[in-house]
Amino acid sequence: MSNTRTQRVIQTLGMPQGTAMNRLRKMVLFRQLKKYGDNICTRCEKEIETVGELSIEHVKPWEGRSAELFWDMDNIAFSHLKCNCTHVYHGGTPKRKIAPEGTAWCTGCKKFEPIENFNVNKAHWNGLQKYCRESRLDR
Repeated sequence: MSNTRTQRVIQTLGMPQGTAMNRLRKMVLFRQLKKYGDNICTRCEKEIETVGELSIEHVKPWEGRSAELFWDMDNIAFSHLKCNCTHVYHGGTPKRKIAPEGTAWCTGCKKFEPIENFNVNKAHWNGLQKYCRESRLDR
């Protein structure tokens, strides 16, 4: 795509076209899930009410194990983002820390801290920075 067209697309959509297409695909998928009553979380078995809550997950971890598990449609399920299963990497290290309500894991402190102690990071899976404010200052 030419630089002029890229800028025009970003100006029109407010984001790169690839990002917009991924959001659109997720919206279409969610609409179909709702239409057929398949918007039920595989973990908590409650209704997934909004597209923002929807997570597509692999039931069995594939990373470090098998590309076949990645592509296996029987290994795909839907869940709430907050319910998305913590899988274990091949080496046995947890991929994600599940925090008690109102807390988040601080990579610097190596413990759960109140979410008020974190800055926002919309790109991170939980919407917060990886380091609490105090740890960021220490770095």
